[in-house]
Amino acid sequence: MWKWIRIPKGIALLAFLLPWMTVSCSDQKLVEASGFGLAFGRVTAMGRVAEASDGASLNLWLILAIIAIVGGLALLFLRGREAAKLVLGTSAAAFILIFIGTYRYSKDAILAEAAKSGSNGDIDRAALAMIQVNWEIGYWLALFSLIAAAAMAWLVMSGREAEVEAKMRSMAADASDAAKDQTDDKPREG
Repeated sequence: MWKWIRIPKGIALLAFLLPWMTVSCSDQKLVEASGFGLAFGRVTAMGRVAEASDGASLNLWLILAIIAIVGGLALLFLRGREAAKLVLGTSAAAFILIFIGTYRYSKDAILAEAAKSGSNGDIDRAALAMIQVNWEIGYWLALFSLIAAAAMAWLVMSGREAEVEAKMRSMAADASDAAKDQTDDKPREG
């Protein structure tokens, strides 16, 4: 199972290339961004790529999440329970860092920022109420992959990996046999 943890960790890293977030108003897409885009301040606004020139748009939390995922992948070349603890830790850290890093893009955070700026009149409130923030496939894939990697690392750490792997192989063999039986039972056309 240890070697298989690379798969969800790699998927979590590749998920940063996929769309993570779209912001729309009245079903009109205003902004969209990938995970790397959110981390490094590159978004597509109204069909054009926008990049902030200052460092203020860098999302340190998401950059740290990427580093944690890459670090976890590097740790997979080690063996043993101590390495499994570190891989579990990097998965959990990346998961938490993604949540912290993406909070600033939530509708609640946008509304709070608008209230802080003082320009939150009745018209602004109505406009802000129409804004929708949607989390896309890359975001969810990254989170679920990190959960899978953490669960697999926990199994290795607890010493139950052989037992679980044997059960998985048995279930796969049973499913394969059932599928084979289904195809053998179908009458042949001819």
